[in-house]
Amino acid sequence: MSGDAALIRSCLAGDEEAWRSLVHRYRRLIYSIPVAHRLPADQADEVFQRVCLKLVENLSRLRKVESLASWLGTVTRRECTALLRRAARELPDPEEFLLQLEDASLDAEQGLAAIEQEHAVRLALEELDEPCRSLLEALYVEQPRPSYEEISRRLSRPVGSLGPTRARCLKKLAGKLRGVGPGERK
Repeated sequence: MSGDAALIRSCLAGDEEAWRSLVHRYRRLIYSIPVAHRLPADQADEVFQRVCLKLVENLSRLRKVESLASWLGTVTRRECTALLRRAARELPDPEEFLLQLEDASLDAEQGLAAIEQEHAVRLALEELDEPCRSLLEALYVEQPRPSYEEISRRLSRPVGSLGPTRARCLKKLAGKLRGVGPGERK
């Protein structure tokens, strides 16, 4: 995730466009956690704002750039829990609600690992060159999934070449996820 390192350096240097890019890059990850906690949109927005504020306040103290997604996930989860605890104080039986919150928090914790993996795949996809990015997005991200004929037309490639190209692109994607460039071995 070399893109993160450059973005963080630029952010720390006061580059506003870098801040927008960094927030844009992680918005889906941050928002997915309040959604997993079943928070309404206005509360998810509040959590998002709080997490972004904490990011601004703590970015210079981040020790490992590669742990940014994990750090954001942890901060977001804590903000969701804090918001839910504040809301529980206003309920007639806050103890019962807090017990339910503990159960929901365990479910959200398990879902967080999947969310972080999905985020890593999306970032790796962004780093792929063409036609790999377009091919893999068409095959695995787009809904409804286009036919091979449609993908062939878009990419100006024969249908018969899509399978071998897909295999090469998946290897490149796997390399990005492991942090290995093309042709390198780890």
